[in-house]
Amino acid sequence: MTSRFRLAHLAAALLASSTLASGTLPAAGEAAAPPSEIQTLLATCWETAVADPRAAIPFVEEALARAAEVSAEPDGPSAIAELGLCQGYAEEQLGSIDRAREAYQRAVEEGERLGDSGLLAKALAQRGELAYYFGDFTAALADLDRAYRAELELDRRSRQLYLLNAIANVYADPRVAAYDQAIDFYRQTLVAHEASGDLANQSTAHFNLGSTYERQGDLAAALAELEHAAALERRRGDADELAFVERAVGALLVKLGREREALARLDPVVAHYRATGDPESLAAARLTRGIARRAAGDLAGALDDLDAAAERFDAGGNDRYLARAEEERAEALAARGDFAAALAARSRQSALERRLAEATRDEQVTRLRVRFDSEKKEAENRALARENELRGQALRDAERIEALQRAVLALAAILLALLAALAGRQLRRARRLHVLAMTDELTRLPNRRALLAMARQALDGARRSDGVLSLLALDVDHFKRVNDTLGHEAGDVVLQRVAQAARRALRDGDAIGRVGGEEFLALLPATTLAGALEVGERLRAAVAALDVTDLAPGFAVTASLGAAERRADEMSVEAVARRADEALYRAKQNGRNRVEPAPPQQET
Repeated sequence: MTSRFRLAHLAAALLASSTLASGTLPAAGEAAAPPSEIQTLLATCWETAVADPRAAIPFVEEALARAAEVSAEPDGPSAIAELGLCQGYAEEQLGSIDRAREAYQRAVEEGERLGDSGLLAKALAQRGELAYYFGDFTAALADLDRAYRAELELDRRSRQLYLLNAIANVYADPRVAAYDQAIDFYRQTLVAHEASGDLANQSTAHFNLGSTYERQGDLAAALAELEHAAALERRRGDADELAFVERAVGALLVKLGREREALARLDPVVAHYRATGDPESLAAARLTRGIARRAAGDLAGALDDLDAAAERFDAGGNDRYLARAEEERAEALAARGDFAAALAARSRQSALERRLAEATRDEQVTRLRVRFDSEKKEAENRALARENELRGQALRDAERIEALQRAVLALAAILLALLAALAGRQLRRARRLHVLAMTDELTRLPNRRALLAMARQALDGARRSDGVLSLLALDVDHFKRVNDTLGHEAGDVVLQRVAQAARRALRDGDAIGRVGGEEFLALLPATTLAGALEVGERLRAAVAALDVTDLAPGFAVTASLGAAERRADEMSVEAVARRADEALYRAKQNGRNRVEPAPPQQET
């Protein structure tokens, strides 16, 4: 079976909640400046666009109606442009692709006109990802490359890695098949993650390299990369991730004709998924093992696995995997001499593949129609603009020279006065702006840097007053599996909903931020370990209560949490966070969807 690409877990999302939010945090003990009206407006827009896209549309329209007031601020023009970008994002979530594309285009043009690199990079990234979704790979690569170069100039490393991974994913797509370029970019991300000691992202990079080599036909190189990924997962001790990688290793060993070795790797994978009660992953593992058993000549064992896998795929409506299972069943049945059953399996396979081909064709026709309509509308707009330009020229030619000179002189005087006023106002405001917020784009929560800064301030206060403080580490259970089975877009939706549920479950004065791919950290000032466990249980219950069945029937989300109270001898936030992470790992080891406390005293 073809290996899937895994999602890279980056320390920060590609986009900030506001292009304006690019400053630095205050030093410890120093009061943070309150957000400006513009920052509040943009933050509200993005939060609304994620939580309720329909409500974001009238919000933006009302905000743009006050454009004159907003544009008087130093960052007004960029704020207006980003409001349009926010509206485009909401339109895209609602399926209004044409309006979203137009909004992204306007934001790109404004970013270029204003010389705002942050706005331009964000708009290019959103436009590029939309182009990739609709199969316009040339436009997608052009936009993502420009966004990447802009982030290089802005020196925002995590966003550079995000875009580098996005570009590599385009190159690795079988419809592009630029595998050498994809491999080069994946290796660049691997070097960066090795330098930072990020084992999870190192494993992901090796896995994606292996998948790309496999598509390229270099099976030996693919196996070496996958073995690297498996070794890293053993080192990390994540049984779910190890099982995922081991299944890919087993499938590749079958392609290499090493069926017995494949079975030795796949048997523990099947046992793991039986123990964890994951029916979809179990069916996929049994399909892979069934293929290996058939190749090894164990027809009875192969049919046992393939029949069970086909039954699950049929019940779940997974036609692509069901077609693969029926193909393997037909081969096994024919090899056993049961030709009537083999023919029936082959007929089911053919019917499934026709259905899949029709669905693909319908999707391609829809994409081409959307693209054609967009290009037609752009051509009409250009023709209208040209017509207006000719009419304006004729009118200007008809005016008397003396009147034209007076108008030009008056306009120049007004423009000079306006520029002088704006320059003076911006200079004064620039001296007063002390700090700009830093927010995670996807979830609208504080990012890692912002949350750790808040936690350090709270820790200093607790130390001075001999008070208490606790941290909660939260990790979404089985998150990689969401991306692998439902896609990265569904994964983003899950993270957004978990973030919103967690924020609502916290008390006044608490704070939570996104510090990794699916990892969150909550700051609980003046809270003991017992209180932290109560808050953690509220967060766990809020996540478990999320309704995500719109993403997939029967789909549910849970989270594991670890709680730690500051010890008197702990002088850094990182020390408390480390113990919260250790408690989180125990929660995962003890079955997930639970809250575990860190020991209140140093263990002996």
